Amino acid sequence: MFPQFACMLSMQLLFLLLCLKTFGGVPFKEDTQFSVLQIIHGAGYPPRKQRVFVDDKKMRLELLEEEKENVMIYRSDLGVIYSLLPNRKLCFIIPYSQELKEKDPISSNTLSNITPKGTEILNEIVCDKFEVVGSFGKAFLWMSKENRSPLRLSSEDGKNVVDWMNYQKGPQSPELFELPKDYQIIDMSKNMPKKSTSFPPPNLPH
Repeated sequence: MFPQFACMLSMQLLFLLLCLKTFGGVPFKEDTQFSVLQIIHGAGYPPRKQRVFVDDKKMRLELLEEEKENVMIYRSDLGVIYSLLPNRKLCFIIPYSQELKEKDPISSNTLSNITPKGTEILNEIVCDKFEVVGSFGKAFLWMSKENRSPLRLSSEDGKNVVDWMNYQKGPQSPELFELPKDYQIIDMSKNMPKKSTSFPPPNLPH
């Protein structure tokens, strides 16, 4: 349960940065180019660390675990995902399904409400706290009052938390989102059955 829920929380934190034009009057930056270290916490699970790189309609997630080294590159501009296995030099090209198109972590935005909840100190940093509502339910967001960068997103019960560290705004290297040149490429779209355009024969009377 935790990995799915925490993943939704981390994606919603990206939504907040990428889709804030929907919420006029809320004092957020509209950052569409940045990098950050993302740490996902959940009760009974070890923290998961990811490096996140975002540049407009492209996003790269690097899981920082030696035994499970992998990289996911979301290309909303192309409608595909690159799934990289660095230890095996493999890259899978996965086309967006209809479900993924609707839940694309870059272009989607399922938040329905953002409510200011005052000011709090988080890790010795003065923050504005907000209540946010999305497909996951209710959660709380902390933003640095000084530079408006996101610091934490927590489920309402506090059992699932996403922390952001070393937030750096600015354009990202194009190479981060490209197919690796020295990897074996496996295009999954070529293995997907195509919908038939022919019609079944009519039922003839006997």
